[in-house]
Amino acid sequence: MAEVNKDKVTVELDEAAKTQLSELGKTMNAIKTESAQKIDGIKTEINSRIDATDKKIEKIEESVNMLSVSVKNEKADGKRGYKNHIEFFNEVISSGMNGDRPDKMPERLKALFNTVGSDEARKSSNPDGGFLIPPEFMPGLLTTDPQGSQNDTGAMTRKVPMGSQVVYVNARVDKNHTSSVSGGFRVYRRAETDTVETSKATFEQIKLEANGLMGLSYATEEILARSPMSFAALIQSGFSEEKTSKLNYERIWGTGVGEFLGLMNSGSLVTVAKTGSQTMDTITGVNLVNMRARAWGYNNCVWMANQDTLPQLMAAHIALTNGSVALFAPGNGTDKPDTLMGRPVMFDENLATLGDLGDIMLVNWNEYLEGTLGGVTFDESIHVRFVYNERAFRFTIYNDGQPWWRSALTPKKSAVTLSPFVTLAERA
Repeated sequence: MAEVNKDKVTVELDEAAKTQLSELGKTMNAIKTESAQKIDGIKTEINSRIDATDKKIEKIEESVNMLSVSVKNEKADGKRGYKNHIEFFNEVISSGMNGDRPDKMPERLKALFNTVGSDEARKSSNPDGGFLIPPEFMPGLLTTDPQGSQNDTGAMTRKVPMGSQVVYVNARVDKNHTSSVSGGFRVYRRAETDTVETSKATFEQIKLEANGLMGLSYATEEILARSPMSFAALIQSGFSEEKTSKLNYERIWGTGVGEFLGLMNSGSLVTVAKTGSQTMDTITGVNLVNMRARAWGYNNCVWMANQDTLPQLMAAHIALTNGSVALFAPGNGTDKPDTLMGRPVMFDENLATLGDLGDIMLVNWNEYLEGTLGGVTFDESIHVRFVYNERAFRFTIYNDGQPWWRSALTPKKSAVTLSPFVTLAERA
């Protein structure tokens, strides 16, 4: 017979009871879930309040610490809360290892750090002592040397004394050597008792008429009296440099009307043509050789060129059967000048830019006449603008200049003319 478990009671429920029991279980589960959610919400709120309280406590502690520092300052604690200098320096070193960040500093050191740049006499703040350190000015005045970009070509021209405003220079007309090299005189072989044809020379006059070149400037008496450098000397030096620059330009480009007659407008200028298929903005060795072939008195000539022609000149060469020969020889920048086919090269800003007519010239300046009447004067007056307390400074010179050659020279056995003034045609 099977054993019966007396502790276990089996109850048979009808369908209605089963349904009620199931609904009861669902209700209990819902109550548990809702209770758990409420508890979690309460925990979150409590944690939030705790965090807010902690922050308030931190602020109170910071205030207490700052108050402590202030109290110590008020008590004139010479050590600022440090036991000795070793403790102070160690704390400074530790702070420096943190990159001097104020938020990483101890509070007692932070108070000292915050006062740096505000409580001391210093030059960075005018009211705190900066006014007491006067500025210093070096003597003299920085300027660019005009000789660095142009040369005083007047040092090479032929000077003509002028005792009056107009001076005539006599010259012989001898620019055609086809039949005479002396302006018309001729000599003949003769047999005994025979005579020869007579001959005579032809002459002309070169007219030099001095025209005024003037500069004018005003300066107040205050600046003249109080400037640490001589302001009058500065004005005089400036006018002198401008005179040199102006005359350099006129010797090359002057029209001859109220000013110098420049080489580029002279009837004696020889212009050498470019080669047939020459590239624009270039200077070739053939160009330079052709210019050399047209120069009269080459042993007294100088090459003059714009600075931007230098790369072309340094590359210029003439081809030979066994190689090539460079025509440019660089100097040392001091006593040895750059040379081109043995003659000095002078780079001058008054010459035309690379590729234009007049970018390079071959010039014998000894064939250019230049006269000056009375020299250079530099005058000053207190009367011109007396009521303005200003002084007037005036620079004046009377002069004239021009090539004495009226035309190029025709050699006896060549139709190719020669001249002391040669340039290269445009290469565009």
